Amino acid sequence: MVDPTVVDQATVNLLVADVPPDQVEQPAQRHARTAVLASVKKMLNAGSESARVTAANGILDRGYGKPAVDIGGDAPTLFSLAPATIAAGGLDAVSLEVRLEARKYARLAIEVLARIAEFGRSESASVSAATSLINRGCGTVGTAKLPEELKETRLGKKEAAMVAANLAATGKYATPPPPGGKRPLDDDENDETKH
Repeated sequence: MVDPTVVDQATVNLLVADVPPDQVEQPAQRHARTAVLASVKKMLNAGSESARVTAANGILDRGYGKPAVDIGGDAPTLFSLAPATIAAGGLDAVSLEVRLEARKYARLAIEVLARIAEFGRSESASVSAATSLINRGCGTVGTAKLPEELKETRLGKKEAAMVAANLAATGKYATPPPPGGKRPLDDDENDETKH
C-alpha cells in the first residue's frame, strides 16, 4: 500500500522543474477548503492532544485572526470587518469563503480547547489550550514596560565619577571608623613617628 502523504518522484520532478509562482497564494488556495476540513478532522480525532490544540488554533486563526494585543487603538483589521464589508472592498473571494468556512467550526474549536484545558492528559497540551482560550477571550499580553523613573540609565565616565564624588561627599558611603574610636595612621604619619 502506498502512503498518500508521500509525493512520488515523478511528481517531485515535475513540480521542481515547473516555473516557480510569483506568489504562493493561488497554488495554496486550491487546497484551502480541504485544509480547513482536514484541520476539523484532526481537531476531533488526532491521537495527540497537542495536534488537536494546534488544529483548533488554526481554525480560529483562519476565521478570526490571531488574538489581538491591546496597544491602545481600535482601528479595524481584516478580521474585525464584517464579511459583507470585505466583499464590498473587493478582497479575494476564496479567502473570504475559507474564512467563513473556518468560522462555522469556531464554537467546536473553543469546546475542544476547553475540554483539553480542563481534562487533558498532556500537561503541555492543557497549558497550551488554556493559554489559547485566555488569549482568545482577553487578548494576548503585551510586553511589560518599566516606568521611566525605574529605568536604569547608563552613565558615562564623567557622570559616574561625579555621582561617586557626590555620594562620597555626603559621607553615606565613607569608610566607617574602626572599633574603639582610634583611626589607623596614614603612611605619612607612620613615617613621622619613626623619627
